[in-house]
Amino acid sequence: MFEIDLPTIYTCAAILLLALTTPLLSPFFRGRKLLPLIESQPAEDTEDTTTEAPLPSISIVLTPHEKATELEQNLPHLLSQQYGGKYEVIVVAWKGDSDTEDVLKRFEHNDRFYHTYIPDSSRYMSRKKLAMTLGAKASKCEWLLFTEIECVPQSDQWLALMASECSPSTDIVMGHTRYDDDTPSYRRFKHLFDQLYLLSEARRGTAYRTSCANLLLRKSVFNEGEGFRGNLKYLRGEYDFLVNKYADGTNTSLQLAPDAWLTELAPSRKTWVNKHLFYMETRQHLRRSMRHRCMVWIDAAALHATLTAFIAVAATAAVFQRWIAVIAAAVGIIILTSLRTLWAKKVTSRFGENFSTLVLLPYELATVWHRLATRLRYWRADKNDFISHKL
Repeated sequence: MFEIDLPTIYTCAAILLLALTTPLLSPFFRGRKLLPLIESQPAEDTEDTTTEAPLPSISIVLTPHEKATELEQNLPHLLSQQYGGKYEVIVVAWKGDSDTEDVLKRFEHNDRFYHTYIPDSSRYMSRKKLAMTLGAKASKCEWLLFTEIECVPQSDQWLALMASECSPSTDIVMGHTRYDDDTPSYRRFKHLFDQLYLLSEARRGTAYRTSCANLLLRKSVFNEGEGFRGNLKYLRGEYDFLVNKYADGTNTSLQLAPDAWLTELAPSRKTWVNKHLFYMETRQHLRRSMRHRCMVWIDAAALHATLTAFIAVAATAAVFQRWIAVIAAAVGIIILTSLRTLWAKKVTSRFGENFSTLVLLPYELATVWHRLATRLRYWRADKNDFISHKL
């Protein structure tokens, strides 16, 4: 029946309040404040700045392992950047990978190119972190740009735009990467979803970590902090540890202009699973981890609890034929999903992702179950798999 009494009024008011406030607990709502940073800087502007202040010298550090094909395809993009300052590309490879060695020899004629190898005798530490450290030691420049050979610049202005964020007060510049269009849409969504939390935290205060291989760091800061000292035994989490160790509330800048993005080749299923699985280990050794995780879980709990409450109210009211409450619950679900979808669509599209409107909320709900599945997989895993072998 369509009776209006105090319980019905209170129920409808609570539904309306939840429908309007729950969408505020979302990385997409917070991500709206990142959108002003997504503005392409014309090449002319980048060049003009060199007359006011010299561009910093930069070493692009790559540490490929069994990536000969990617090296052949992508090294030319890194060596042909339009950059008014000095830069070099340093590749640290694994000794014994004959295909990679053959590719590296074909680039030796380039004055900007230098390569070396990890010693065969290196044991009992992350060889990836060791390779990055050797690249930093080989650098002749003040700034180190760590990235992966699977990541391709979207523009020949990538390096110049990243460098434009370097200033006397800046030690770290965090850039953005996106998966290429061959990547399953949920993986692209999840990658951006996680990155929005990290970028928003870095914008507001002290950066927690980064999920993107597009990171600029002062060599002097890296050396003073003794590089990866303290976490060399953990096999993964290189970019996480760098940001977490060296970022403070004032020394981190973001560069989100589309021409400064990198496009990462679609990861295999194994690579995708391992990325999230190894983070379960890495996060236990990161500072500010609990603060970050609390925000993620509060957002997820608010969304799930609100939707569950609306459905429960609608079902219960229908049983007792309280149709006004049923209608209010239905309207609440519409408002909630519309607002979240609207903000998600706006933010994802500005970050270069063209998701169907219909999948945005289901994908957001799925992130919770994906985290739980990864957590269960981590609990069942041998924890020695996450660290280098010991003596």
